[in-house]
Amino acid sequence: MARIGDGMGLFGGSSIVGLDIGTSSIKAVRLQAAKNGWDIVAAARVETPRGAVADGMIADERALLPAMHHLFAQIRARRSAVIAAVNFTSGVSVRRVGLPVLTPEALRKQIQTQPDLFGLSPGTEQIHDFEILGTHGEGTAAQMDTLLVSAQRTAVECRLHLLESAGLEPVAMDIEPFALMRSLVEVNPALSGLRGAIGILDLGAVHTDVTVVRGTNYIFTRAIPLGGNSFTAVVQQALECTLEKAEKLKTEIDLNWLLQGPGEQADTPAYQATAAIKSVLDDLLREVRNSILFYQSQLPDDDVEDGMVAMILLAGGTALMKGLPEYMQAAFSLQVQRADCSWSLPYRIALRDGNLGPEESPLYALAAGLAAREPVEQARRETANGGKRRARGKKADAEPAPAQVEEPAQPDEPGDEASQ
Repeated sequence: MARIGDGMGLFGGSSIVGLDIGTSSIKAVRLQAAKNGWDIVAAARVETPRGAVADGMIADERALLPAMHHLFAQIRARRSAVIAAVNFTSGVSVRRVGLPVLTPEALRKQIQTQPDLFGLSPGTEQIHDFEILGTHGEGTAAQMDTLLVSAQRTAVECRLHLLESAGLEPVAMDIEPFALMRSLVEVNPALSGLRGAIGILDLGAVHTDVTVVRGTNYIFTRAIPLGGNSFTAVVQQALECTLEKAEKLKTEIDLNWLLQGPGEQADTPAYQATAAIKSVLDDLLREVRNSILFYQSQLPDDDVEDGMVAMILLAGGTALMKGLPEYMQAAFSLQVQRADCSWSLPYRIALRDGNLGPEESPLYALAAGLAAREPVEQARRETANGGKRRARGKKADAEPAPAQVEEPAQPDEPGDEASQ
């Protein structure tokens, strides 16, 4: 998708690392070029030093560097090409618009010199980029379906500086929702061709991002200021325990007890922690429901049946909470499942450990999507070049015909969506 950051391009070597720098942990997934495609050869994570990442920004680079060195030693990539992401809460804005047909070079120049024409903020505090999704229409009526992306320059540059200080080669800076869409939907034919839309919940430590996609079309993302730390806080308060004890109890929560009754667990601290988080969890799910209803309320009458959200995928550390898919499925009457990279990614998993198994996959979904950026782009280029070669062959064998602009399938959601 859109590239954020000056002077960075796509990596053309044999190995690439997707790096997810989170508030509570840092995750890395390494892909290696193989004879018949790409292999996932390493996945690891380390704890983020407390306070080193705050509000999506790098707050303490010096504290992060030892953790980064330890992480890259685990995946055996001390000096490596890396793709990281900007946190969606760091002043990121994504809008989908129709624009007159231009070359990418001409569009980039116009955005740089006249950002106000595109509704983008002028000045140097924001970095702007775009992704051309396709074209539709013919002649002077032809338009490009385009994603316009902005991010705070400081959010991008502090991440770039961290990577360079760690001896790494940053080759692209992505946006988190795009990477999740890539790893969970775009490369998975079973979901990219699904009838209806998909909701992706990235349940982080500080906030939850709700992203709605339809096929391979990004619709919008909304950040909700509730996450794993919110649950830890209510457990700590309700059970009057230390932060460390609350974190441990959070791993013992089972939301199935709220659906089926606690049985013999009624007097245990684990059930008390489960009961304590219910109000916060219900508040979070209410906001998720409102986000989905917002999207569905924009569907035209003739697309309501096909365009409804049909599935919710869970990613992020809080997605590992026991019973969460079942609890959400009961609340939404929708299919809800945890992200599973071993099922969604079309690459051979050649790991010595089980870090990308079903129990760990939600933690690595973002890093995997970042690592998959180059293979996906490479596949697109090969497909496009193959199409051009076939077109040239047909042209040589047939009478000249007027050029036709193929009209791709267009999303039926509003054409100009901003972050909520």
